[in-house]
Amino acid sequence: MPGVDRLSPEVVGLVSGMYSDLETLYKDIHSHPELAFEEVRTAARLAADMRALGFQVTEKVGKTGVVAIYRNGTGPTVLVRTELDALPMEEKTGLVYSSKVKALSNGRETFVAHSCGHDIHMASWVGTARALVAMKDKWQGTLMFIAQPAEELVSGARAMLADGLFTRFPKPDFAFALHTSPAPYGTIAYNVGPMTSNSDALEITFKGRGGHGSAPDKTIDPIAIAAHFITDVQTVVGRERIRWSSGS
Repeated sequence: MPGVDRLSPEVVGLVSGMYSDLETLYKDIHSHPELAFEEVRTAARLAADMRALGFQVTEKVGKTGVVAIYRNGTGPTVLVRTELDALPMEEKTGLVYSSKVKALSNGRETFVAHSCGHDIHMASWVGTARALVAMKDKWQGTLMFIAQPAEELVSGARAMLADGLFTRFPKPDFAFALHTSPAPYGTIAYNVGPMTSNSDALEITFKGRGGHGSAPDKTIDPIAIAAHFITDVQTVVGRERIRWSSGS
């Protein structure tokens, strides 16, 4: 494959030519966000775009995930991944294409918005596929584009794996993903291996004991206990940082 420097002008020209279409796609996705494992419209939109490019598309992988395969001769299998889901949040940007969508989350109605940049990721994902197909005379191998559901719940990847992501489809030799960041415009940061943060959750139940207001010493106030716990745990985190930074 030609060097990156030689390909750069062609890539820039392709992206410039498709920018208007990708912006329309981005605004459409942004205006119609869907929560985790409910990304039916979003997945169908991306699947249609990939089929139009000549990809072999499989939908409903891991419930609402999409896998798109494009074979172009003998070579490595390269995975390119995006996310599908939005967050249970109200958008207050005031943009013409802002989200007004509402949905049920944990049994309650909530606004839904793409507050984490997945709409940009999806538009970039489609643009990458278009560029690679347009330049297929310059590379050989298999493209494996996946659209992962429920990234915000940290369960969509597991669902796709359980549904045979790497048994029903090729196992990639290389994998790429991206995420927006508050970096200066036009800046790209990259790394080999893990880069973005991991998310874990811990639930603790504080049990109190009720009583009469005249005898508070006979009661246990779980709110006060929880408040002390929060401040104490944060102190531990701060002390750990000091200990590691001092090298002790």
